Amino acid sequence: MILALAGSAATAAPAPAEPSGIAAKRAEVARIERDIAAIDARVGHAAEAYNGARWRLGLVQERIRENRRTLVLASRNLRRARDVLADRVRHIYKQGEPSTAEVLLSSDSIVSAVDRIELLDRIERQDATIVHRIRDFRARARTTRARLLEDRERAREELAAAERAKVRVEALLRRRRAVLGQARGELARMIAAERARERREAEIARQRALAAQREAQRDATPPASGAPASPPSPAPPASAPSPAPPASAPSPSAGESAPAPALPSGSGNAAAAAVALRYLGVPYRWGGASPSTGFDCSGLASYAYAQIGKSVPHYTGAIWAQFPKVPSDQLQVGDLVFFNGLGHMGIYIGGGRYVHAPHTGDVVKISDLSGRSDYVGAVRP
Repeated sequence: MILALAGSAATAAPAPAEPSGIAAKRAEVARIERDIAAIDARVGHAAEAYNGARWRLGLVQERIRENRRTLVLASRNLRRARDVLADRVRHIYKQGEPSTAEVLLSSDSIVSAVDRIELLDRIERQDATIVHRIRDFRARARTTRARLLEDRERAREELAAAERAKVRVEALLRRRRAVLGQARGELARMIAAERARERREAEIARQRALAAQREAQRDATPPASGAPASPPSPAPPASAPSPAPPASAPSPSAGESAPAPALPSGSGNAAAAAVALRYLGVPYRWGGASPSTGFDCSGLASYAYAQIGKSVPHYTGAIWAQFPKVPSDQLQVGDLVFFNGLGHMGIYIGGGRYVHAPHTGDVVKISDLSGRSDYVGAVRP
C-alpha cells in the first residue's frame, strides 16, 4: 500500500526544473540571436551607404559625360573662331593693317572713309572678343575638368570606404552566426544528454520498484504449517490522477486571419508590386538589383519599377527624398515602405504586408508591417 501510494505521488509530482547548465546555454543562444538581429540592422545601413556611394558616383560620372559633350561642341565652335582669326592674322601679315591716314587718302569720300574706319574698328573688336573667348574657354574647361575629377575621386573614395564597411560588417555577421551555430549545437547535445540521463534514471527507478514489489510479495506468503491464513485482501489500486481535459484550440475570430493582398485594377504601382512577388525566394545580395544575381532591399524596388517604366533609384535615401510621402492610413499597393532609419525598405502589397529582400542569408519574402517597430514611413512613386 505504502509503495503504491509512493508510486502514485511520484507520478503526480511536477517535472523537475531544467538543469542550470541548459538554462544558461539557452540564455546564451538567445543573447547571440539578439546580437545577430542588431548586426543585421547594421548590415542594412551599410548596404544602403554602399548604394548611396554608388549612386553619387553615377551622378558625378554623368556630369563628366555631359561636360565632355559640352566641351566637344564648344571646341568645335572655337576651332571655327580660331580659323577666322588665323585668316585675319594671315591677311594682316600679307597686306598689313591700313592706318587711318591711308584709309582717308584711299577713300573716295569722307563718308566712305568713315565707313571703312568703323568696319576696321568692328573687326578689331571681333578679333579681341574671339581671343578673349578662347582664353576664357580654356580657363573654364581646365577648372571644370579639375573640379569634376576631384568629385569623381571623392566619390570613388566614398565607394571604397562603403565597400570596406560592407566587408567588416559581413565578416562580423558570419562570425556571430558561426558562434550561434556552435552554441545551438552545444545546447542540442546538452539536451540530448539530459534526456538520456532522465531515461536511465527512470529505468533504474522502475527496476527498483519491481524489485520492491517482488520482495513485498515474498513477505506476504503464508507459513506452510497450521491453519491456512486467509489471503490478505488486495490493496485498492492507487487511483491515477484523472487526466486534465485537453485544452481546446482557440477558434479564430472573424477577421484575425491576414487578408489576401488584393491588387486594385488600373494601378501601375500595383503592377510593380506584382513584379516583385514573382521573385519570392531569390537570395539577398548586397548591392544586387537583378533576379539572376540577387536583390538587396532598394535593388528589388528599383528593378520592379523599372519593369513598368518608372525610374526608382537604387538607394533608399534618394527614393525617400524623391517621392511624395504617404500617411500610414492611406497606404496603397505598390507604395514603398521604409524601416530602420531608412536602412531598409519594401514594397507594400496590401493587407498590412510588404515584400522585401531582408538581409544577408535570407531571401525575398513577404512580411507583416505589424511585426516592425522601426517603421519610418512610405512614399509613392
